[in-house]
Amino acid sequence: MNQSSKSPLHHLTVLDLTTQLPGPYSSMLLADLGATVLKIEPPGGDPLREFPPMFASVNRGKQSLVINLKFRQGQQVLHTLAEEADIVLEGFRPGVADRLGADYETLQGINPDLIYCSISGFGQTGPYRDRSGHDINYISLGGLLGQAEQADGRPVPPPVLISDLASGMYAAIAVLAAIQNRTTTGRGQYIDLSMTESVAAWMAPEIARAQSEGTAPGKPLLSGLPHYEVFRTSDDRYISVGVVYESQFWRRLCGVLGLEEWKELTTEQRMARNQEIRGRLQDIISTESRETWDRRLQEADVPCGPVYTLDELPQDPQFQARELFRDVTASDGSSSRQVIPPFRFSQMPVGTDTPPPGLGEHGTEILSRHGYTNEQIVTLKHNNVIV
Repeated sequence: MNQSSKSPLHHLTVLDLTTQLPGPYSSMLLADLGATVLKIEPPGGDPLREFPPMFASVNRGKQSLVINLKFRQGQQVLHTLAEEADIVLEGFRPGVADRLGADYETLQGINPDLIYCSISGFGQTGPYRDRSGHDINYISLGGLLGQAEQADGRPVPPPVLISDLASGMYAAIAVLAAIQNRTTTGRGQYIDLSMTESVAAWMAPEIARAQSEGTAPGKPLLSGLPHYEVFRTSDDRYISVGVVYESQFWRRLCGVLGLEEWKELTTEQRMARNQEIRGRLQDIISTESRETWDRRLQEADVPCGPVYTLDELPQDPQFQARELFRDVTASDGSSSRQVIPPFRFSQMPVGTDTPPPGLGEHGTEILSRHGYTNEQIVTLKHNNVIV
């Protein structure tokens, strides 16, 4: 990599008014690509600070300024910052930004070139516009939770906050598309992004399948395959086997497991004998350790993978070779393990070693850059406009 090259978004400044996960995750993706992200926090800070590891995981590479937008002076500070910003992210419930003087119409009037993205549960229009919700509600309404069933048929929430992270990724994509459009047309614009619709977008393959088959599938697409499954090993760990419809992988799996009589079964035949085959695979795999099966299946070129616990991930040689994890230390001495972006550019750096900011850590620095004198900053602090 040519390390002398600048990060791709080094010329962009983001005002991030969001809290919790979706917006901060989106702005961190932009920070990883080189954007200057000013994290504008309310008095008391982002509520996610109550969970330091989670806060650290989505807030690296940013600068923090606390502004009380309920004060007119606080709104004026935001307006001053908006004059030189390129992007604004907000995650308030519809209507709140208007009351805080942080809405698109107000800020666009100050800076017509702004790209402004609102992330909300259901979007800015429609009958659910003002409905409250959290991730579990959005994945329910977005069709995902109904596909995540246990054996007893009860939907089980996944271990990842899918609507939060999906909407954060979509927000970053939409913002970058709008920046490109601005480069071409010279115009800024407003982006209305729905967390629930982000989930529905990820369900597109299953939705298409339901439409094609004329009825909603009872189970996810691959759940009827006995060899697309997780199996317990002799050391009470688990290994995943990822054979889908490919006959060559099925034959190789049969060869490793000594099931020569099943090698020529078609996909339809294997699905028809789902429980029988699944049970036999489990019986065989339970005789050896996870490490043994991972080695044997890899040697036979059968798609597989050990089911890691989170503390095992950093020890994996693939992740070590790719330098996926970085430990950074914040100004308060706290350390956090960061997962860098999963892509590498050949000509541009990506990622940042700048730790998550302390609450209001960069307030004076940010305001000084935007023309505020020391006397003005002291007055704002005295009046509790900034913290």
